[in-house]
Amino acid sequence: MAYALALGQRTSKEHHAKHKPHNSTLVFVGTVLIVFGWFGFNGGSALNASVRGMMAAFNTQVAASTGVLGWVLVDAIRHKGRFSVVGACEGAIAGLVGITPAAGYVNPWPAAVIGFVTAIVCALLQDINDWLRIDDGLYVFKLHGIGGMVGSFLTGIFANQAISALDGVTLAPGAYNGNGIQVGKQFAEITAISAYSFIVSYILLMIIKYIPGMHLRVDKEAEIRGLDLDQFFDEEMDHWDLSPAGIDVMQSEQTTYTHGVPETREGSLTPNDVTVAEKK
Repeated sequence: MAYALALGQRTSKEHHAKHKPHNSTLVFVGTVLIVFGWFGFNGGSALNASVRGMMAAFNTQVAASTGVLGWVLVDAIRHKGRFSVVGACEGAIAGLVGITPAAGYVNPWPAAVIGFVTAIVCALLQDINDWLRIDDGLYVFKLHGIGGMVGSFLTGIFANQAISALDGVTLAPGAYNGNGIQVGKQFAEITAISAYSFIVSYILLMIIKYIPGMHLRVDKEAEIRGLDLDQFFDEEMDHWDLSPAGIDVMQSEQTTYTHGVPETREGSLTPNDVTVAEKK
């Protein structure tokens, strides 16, 4: 959130399809890879092949699954029975984020609750970018920030010393074991770490922003043109068939393509350019 605040709104935001994923299939494949990788740092956080590490990996899978269910439920209610594949993937990520602080401390059934609740909370905050007036295109704060806060808070409630003791060393009781003060400690931890991370990150970003020769973002012209065409000569992500400029270019018999980019006599043409048909 600090980075989004320091960067400000995208200049070219109005020139592109709003909130439209480029490729839902790649989103799904990427989510599968993320879930697979999450087993590594949740289960691997035990640093040994103990039963506790196995429990952490199992809880990771459970929370990701119930996270999908939670997000899909919100979408189904909000959109009258319909849901989004991209939303389901976001639910899986929300569940993973929520269970991360709790993976080695809770039983499987609280893991299911944590994944489900975290996904629902994140899904209900779909418009948080507009509320905070930030341009977080990947919804990092919504999923990883708020999702992590929810998971950390619920850890204080559901932590079970019988699970943490599976490594033969750790005893970490939560409210589940009658140690209610742990909930307050988790809340204090969330507040302190969030405040420190935001303030220090924002200060460092603002320092970097005003150091000569260092820039947090490209100039306005490059942003509107698109980073693909500003730094390369092939455009990877756009929807030519859905844009007036793209339709006009594709219907032209004189059009040639270089790495998928329509070329005109003046050079590469993007949907942001005004075509002859539009001028008329």
